[in-house]
Amino acid sequence: MIKTEKINRVFKKAAEIIIKLRYINILLFLMILAFAFTGLSKVQMDSGWDKWLLEKSSLKLVEDEFKEIFGNNDYVAVMVESKDIFKPEILQKIRELGDELEREIPFSDDVLSVADCEFSMATEDGMEIINLVPEKIPQSPGELEKIRQRALSKELIVGKLISKDSTQSWILLRLHPFPKGWRNADNKSADYAVGQAANKIIYQDKYKILNPKPTGMPILSTDKTNYIMKEMKRTMLLSIAASIIVLFLALRSLKGVLISVSVAISGIILLFGFQGHLGRAIDSSMSLVPVYLGMAVSVAYSIHIFMFFNRKFQTTGKRKHAVVYAVEDAGWPVLFTALTTAAAMISFTLIDITPLQWVGEATCFLVFIILILALIIIPSVLSLGPDKPEKKLSVKKYDVKLEKFMEKLANFVLNNKRPVIVIFIVVTIGLGLGLKNFEVSFDLKKTMGTKVPYVTRLCYVNDTEVGSLYSYNLVVNMPKEGMAKDPENVKKFDKLITAAKKLKYTKKITSVVEIIKDMNRTLNNGDQTYYQIPDTKEMIAQIMLLYENAGGREAERWVDYGYKRLRMMIELHDYNSGRVKNEIIALEKEASRLFPNSHIEIAGTVAQFTFMQDIISWGQVKSFIFALLLITIMMVLVTGSIKTGLIAMIPNITPALAVGGLMGWLDIPLDIFTITIMPMLLGLAVDDTIHFISHSKMEFERKADYRESILDTFKTTGVPLLLTSVIITANFSVYTTSDAKIYSHLGILTSFGIIVALITDYFVTPV
Repeated sequence: MIKTEKINRVFKKAAEIIIKLRYINILLFLMILAFAFTGLSKVQMDSGWDKWLLEKSSLKLVEDEFKEIFGNNDYVAVMVESKDIFKPEILQKIRELGDELEREIPFSDDVLSVADCEFSMATEDGMEIINLVPEKIPQSPGELEKIRQRALSKELIVGKLISKDSTQSWILLRLHPFPKGWRNADNKSADYAVGQAANKIIYQDKYKILNPKPTGMPILSTDKTNYIMKEMKRTMLLSIAASIIVLFLALRSLKGVLISVSVAISGIILLFGFQGHLGRAIDSSMSLVPVYLGMAVSVAYSIHIFMFFNRKFQTTGKRKHAVVYAVEDAGWPVLFTALTTAAAMISFTLIDITPLQWVGEATCFLVFIILILALIIIPSVLSLGPDKPEKKLSVKKYDVKLEKFMEKLANFVLNNKRPVIVIFIVVTIGLGLGLKNFEVSFDLKKTMGTKVPYVTRLCYVNDTEVGSLYSYNLVVNMPKEGMAKDPENVKKFDKLITAAKKLKYTKKITSVVEIIKDMNRTLNNGDQTYYQIPDTKEMIAQIMLLYENAGGREAERWVDYGYKRLRMMIELHDYNSGRVKNEIIALEKEASRLFPNSHIEIAGTVAQFTFMQDIISWGQVKSFIFALLLITIMMVLVTGSIKTGLIAMIPNITPALAVGGLMGWLDIPLDIFTITIMPMLLGLAVDDTIHFISHSKMEFERKADYRESILDTFKTTGVPLLLTSVIITANFSVYTTSDAKIYSHLGILTSFGIIVALITDYFVTPV
């Protein structure tokens, strides 16, 4: 069993050394901070989901193989709306916009639009492929109507490039694969650079006539990054402002406020500054996790050190003596809380997702930075200045009132043990029932919310007849080359397409099958009965040869050069990762049934992200259990008692269960953002428990009386626990002002978890 008094003596000696070296400590800290500050401009932000997978991941290997054969599956698209798409000025602007996108966008491949698409026609010699809209756009109504009727006669065009009522059109810019690690002169990643350049072009005044609405994954990545960075700055400023106000009301000390806020800001600068110097890219959506955790732990550690210092300084007036006392009594709990918080967050490194591994590493690094600042720099700064004159020695009435309140609370808890436990069990069960509604999924509407402007736009585009944002690819990789020309295989693939069309989330499908059917009909004078797959391999081969000789190029997107692979792209009208995952699995099973000797591959950003949710979910379960076991072992070792160690885990597990139940009741899904809350709550909740149990253990070693130990613990540690919880709750509450649900959910769930943890520490732990 670890004796707290012995540990405290070690911290006392450390404090004396820190005071002696205070000027060196402060100077060294300022030099390191200045170096880190120069690294902030070098920070690299990423936004694409394709960077979430580890290089060794099977999903990543499939994706890389897909890109080698078919190119980039991501694209930039523009939804165009007009009363009549087939007006000459509209067609001209569509072509002009497509040309500018193809010319100016990095990694552009080609453009597909109603103004630049293939149209097959029968001729005496076989067939001819022309542009649907001639190079010189006709001006006469008759010619334009002829083009309209041609477009509406083709399944390859209607519902895909134009709507049936000719009021909407779809411009698709396909892209070459992005080189690994590519960044532009402004240090932006490829997907961001593409989205940024596209937005700049699309939103020009000359294209307003088209009412353009951009979409596609690069656009989503750019808009998401811009919004998150802007919102993070706003909420960060509000968070700091709220912390300062509540800190000042709580501490009644400008020095205490400045120290707490300085520690938080310094820690964040050191973290991101060193990340910048190391050149490691950070996912924009995950960058806020270390920030809000850093704000929370810096306030907690600073307050505990400062309040112990202030209590002693008010009564003795001896500055250095007060510093030594603060480090001696609060040092060990602060150190142990840092270790347990790090243990909770390091569990993220067990998940095979790059940004979450970064979260684990970054938060641990930040926690230890703040620990060093709290135990070395804060004492160094507090030791500067004169002692307090004896005539000014007194304990503030405010502090006395808080201590008396805590003493009354302690007596109430100890005198009402049974009701406390009954209420705790009833409330816990009530919240726990919400777990039955718990959903693991990513849904843009639930995760970000339709109040966010870019989400509103993307959802609108997704709801139109021709527009979409989400898509994935299914590839049938056959055993031998040439098998993709076999009519039996093509017909099976057509059956697979029919099965895919029946799925709830499917909006439209593109494949080589439509091209083969269209060519067959074209070669038979447009007879609709020939809109089918030919019965012989020779006929399919002849059709494809005629198609290629006539200048057709679209088919190469959907079948590989050796005719070994058939590809379809399934575009979705909406997205919920859990439900789409079930549809992908069902389609994959059907493909395996139809092609038992072929390898079925699922590719595309949406497919990656969908299955990443599974990796994240199960990885988080494993990592949470790992963190729980690790912290429990640490608690048992430190308290020297299995019973006390397990008791200590009650207020640590309860907030996580309560938050999970609340998520179920409020229909908040567990996604890549909310999944970070559980380990963070475990890390923050365990901080309060450690302070409470550590001080009650120390008092028991001195008094050998449980009740007296609990009463003294409430008076000494209860106050800083209350203040830190109030400040952290105020800090997180500001996020509820955001239109983005990832922020508002963060504010609601974390604040609720912190309050539950505090209440459990006050009422359940003592009992």
